[in-house]
Amino acid sequence: MKRAFHHFLALAVCSTGGLGVARAAEPGVKLSSTALNFPSQSAGTTSAPVKIALTDDGSAPLTIVEVAITGENQDAFSQTNNCPLSPATLAANASCTIEVTFRPPIVGQLIAVLTINDNASGSPHTVQLRGDAAARASAAIISPPNLAFGNQAIGSTSLPKTVTIANVGSEVLNMSTPIAITGKDAAEFTLVPSKTTCPVGSGQLSPKASCTVGVAFVPITLGTKSAQIIFVDDGAGSPHTIPLLGVGVTPPAPSK
Repeated sequence: MKRAFHHFLALAVCSTGGLGVARAAEPGVKLSSTALNFPSQSAGTTSAPVKIALTDDGSAPLTIVEVAITGENQDAFSQTNNCPLSPATLAANASCTIEVTFRPPIVGQLIAVLTINDNASGSPHTVQLRGDAAARASAAIISPPNLAFGNQAIGSTSLPKTVTIANVGSEVLNMSTPIAITGKDAAEFTLVPSKTTCPVGSGQLSPKASCTVGVAFVPITLGTKSAQIIFVDDGAGSPHTIPLLGVGVTPPAPSK
């Protein structure tokens, strides 16, 4: 009996490096990267996804409670993943993938943190996120800069005039609101659909492309009338306004 005990004690010393109980199996976390630096990205556009591999490099299943983006500019980054969340587990030596994208809402340097809460030592595990946001390379040029209709008899409709909107940038110009006529005399000007090729609602204008907006003057009362076309986009100088001017005059007397 004594010999058997000594044999067991010798095995315990060899397996643990000393007297004591063998260490329990534990999960571990290994990340393929602990920092992501996104190159310059135009504000309002989305980067290609960047992948991070998360590996359980321990000897027991890993329980992942949450994968989230936190920090100062967390709204500028987003993530998707195929990692199993609790109560499911990631097997020892198995991996899952987290994809992070950068969509800056403003210009400047933006930072956040990808945070992984789990049951491994060192939790939460983090990846520092950083990206530079540049002004969009799209810009609307308007020609002519205003429309003047001159004299128009009240109660009649002028011939339409058009203004051209050109995207002179290298990126798509996103028009986010309907083109509209505003101002104190807006009711005396009207958009002409047959002369309008720009999206009246929200829409896009490709790089180097152009479109037109047609307007007519329909004076209701006498006097000088003013209003403006307004449209909003994600390019430089938005919102854009195009002044409209016309004069309502007395209709000519009917010929006898």
